[in-house]
Amino acid sequence: MFLASLLSAFAGAWLFAAAPFTVTMKSAGYSARSDGETVTVTRVEPKSVAAEAGLQKGMKVTGITQPPRGFTRVPLPQLDATNLQDALTPQPAETLWLRVETKRGSDQLILKSREPLPDNPFPVVPLTDAQQARLTPDQASRYQQRLVQFAVEAMRRPQVEARQNTTAYVMKGKLSGIDGGGATPLWLHPSIELRHSCGDSLEKMELSSAAGNVNLTLRPEDATKAGGPIQLAPPLWPMQQVLRCEGAPTALQQTLHVKLACKGLPPAEHDFNVKLTVRCDDLHSQPGPAQPPLVLEEPKDFLVGDTTPLRMKVFAHQLVPRPTEATLVELDAQGQVLRRLTPVPMGKNAHEPGLPLQVTLDTTARRTARLALDVRFSDGSTWLSEPLTREIRTRAQVEGLRREALETNARASAFLEELNDTFSEPCDDVPTTMKWILAHPAIEAAHTGFRKLHYKVRGSSHFSVFMCGYD
Repeated sequence: MFLASLLSAFAGAWLFAAAPFTVTMKSAGYSARSDGETVTVTRVEPKSVAAEAGLQKGMKVTGITQPPRGFTRVPLPQLDATNLQDALTPQPAETLWLRVETKRGSDQLILKSREPLPDNPFPVVPLTDAQQARLTPDQASRYQQRLVQFAVEAMRRPQVEARQNTTAYVMKGKLSGIDGGGATPLWLHPSIELRHSCGDSLEKMELSSAAGNVNLTLRPEDATKAGGPIQLAPPLWPMQQVLRCEGAPTALQQTLHVKLACKGLPPAEHDFNVKLTVRCDDLHSQPGPAQPPLVLEEPKDFLVGDTTPLRMKVFAHQLVPRPTEATLVELDAQGQVLRRLTPVPMGKNAHEPGLPLQVTLDTTARRTARLALDVRFSDGSTWLSEPLTREIRTRAQVEGLRREALETNARASAFLEELNDTFSEPCDDVPTTMKWILAHPAIEAAHTGFRKLHYKVRGSSHFSVFMCGYD
């Protein structure tokens, strides 16, 4: 029973493979039918290439004399529809020699193609081995010429190189910093440097991403200097995707497509991968220091009624991505915008130094002035920088602080003198010395470091350091 079923399956497969089919050679103007044993002409259009060659309905095509092609070396009835149609079609600007059986016997007919040779018959190279096996000798010769031309074009084609290394740091579901890029509340922007071989002949670079969120045209004026590299920071990853990390570092990747046009050279297209490493809750890996967008200078504090302008440096133009606008604002104690003070200069490019700015604060009453930058990005999102403070005090407050500072200095001097009187070598027995320091009424806190004793005098804002001697 099993053997009978198996034989039946083989028989069915053979019958299916041998099912008759008809192919049409449109450019030559005829059709032929294959039944697995013979190939018979079924139709010939008047005044066609086939008609001019003498091909007639009912003739049997038994073989191909010229041109030789690898896939036509088997009997024509054994070819499938695709191969048979290709075999019976004269190629552009070539002739096809068919062997046929007529009522008078065997004959040979020559079909001359009316199609001109395309200007570029091989727009995409190199071809696969299977594609090359289907070429006629003339086509193979033209293909070799095209390969030589392609190699010459490749040497002349302008090149572009992308340099980029971006790492995002996420702590407890929040972005804590970025190396090699920046972010808005909506998108993470890797910093990319594009170097090209065009020099001063660059016309433009067009960038696009498969996701559709990048579509940029860069021109020579976007470079930091004439003929130099172009720096950009496109939005590539939604912040929701970046913050969705767990444990081990996550690797994200996007592909950017670049079209490079240079004067006098053929255009070039390149794809390059932009990669992002996301480190999640990694206490041993932290982002490098970043340039704050706002730096307050003089005065360090103000008296009530003082109208001296506050000088500062603004680095908003160095933010990644570059904001569309920025405003100096004053915040209340809850971090909400209390008043908008002045627009911030943005500079021509990110390589400019900090831009100077002056503003006159409201000093009519004692208070803490909290200053920040309110930044708007091209994606419509906004961001507030960390606030910086200036104290506005009365003369009585200033005098009180001066007295406190003098008292703190006196306590520090007295403590240090007592330390040296109590211990000839404070570092000989550090545990005993630290126990004495922590019990001293003038000390708020203390700890040890490498060959150092750190202590904070009551009323001081910082730790002092006692250096132990070296042997």
